[in-house]
Amino acid sequence: MMQMSPQTPITLIGGYLGAGKTTFINKLLNSGRLPSRTAVLVNDFGDINVDEHLIRSGSKSDQVIGLANGCVCCSIADDLTAALEALKSSVIERVLLECSGVAEPQKARLQCHYPGYYPHASVVLVDALNHAQRCTDKYVGALVSAQVKQADLIVMSKSSANPDFQLNILLPSVDADAEDAVEIVLGWQGTNDSAETGFGDRAPKFFTETWRCQESLSAEKLIQRLDALPASVHRVKGFVATNAGIVEIQRVGTDMQITPWQSLSRPDHLGLVFISHTAENLALLGWAD
Repeated sequence: MMQMSPQTPITLIGGYLGAGKTTFINKLLNSGRLPSRTAVLVNDFGDINVDEHLIRSGSKSDQVIGLANGCVCCSIADDLTAALEALKSSVIERVLLECSGVAEPQKARLQCHYPGYYPHASVVLVDALNHAQRCTDKYVGALVSAQVKQADLIVMSKSSANPDFQLNILLPSVDADAEDAVEIVLGWQGTNDSAETGFGDRAPKFFTETWRCQESLSAEKLIQRLDALPASVHRVKGFVATNAGIVEIQRVGTDMQITPWQSLSRPDHLGLVFISHTAENLALLGWAD
């Protein structure tokens, strides 16, 4: 009797822009609970793959593959299947796929039905600090709500900043900071293959702009520029050289974190990725240099 080769499980990590996907993936990788031969596929929206670099520098995994600019459920599907095919020669035991913050988890899940693999679970991070506001946004509210509905398991992030937040949908959930969060996520078996996808004419469009600068910028000027950005800019991330050294920028809505870069390895690219629901002219916004 012919024996079937074992299939490799893929855990999808989704959620809207800035929900904390990269931070949680590093928590999974550094937990000691994953097989040693675990691969991470990172899909970032923008031509500087910030998340890939943060995972490479923040974990011990040597199987981190950055996927091309775009959304895993549409424009880079070929890159995803090529990456999965290439991993077959490495005898990978598990795959973590970080979806772009503008991707529908269910569409990404369908791409994981590739020979030799199967979608183990769709895990969606929900930002307790910004989720309610995002759901009412006329541009992206439908996408943010759909991401949650298409999840097998919800991971609540930033709960300490908004402890009274409650998700008004009945889905299994765990707090990202809970002691058993890693064990629950890695053991969760998803069944949400039938979730609906697609918005038709309601599908939001996203625009990405990249600002690159190799010269040092004063920290004060950097903060002033970031504070002056319009509300249409939902996400800013990247690395900037300042008079105080290289810093990592993470801005979600009006919530901003500027962290000194401590890693011994210098970021591959200095610059910022801006993601918004309207086309922005960075020069007009004061980012000409």
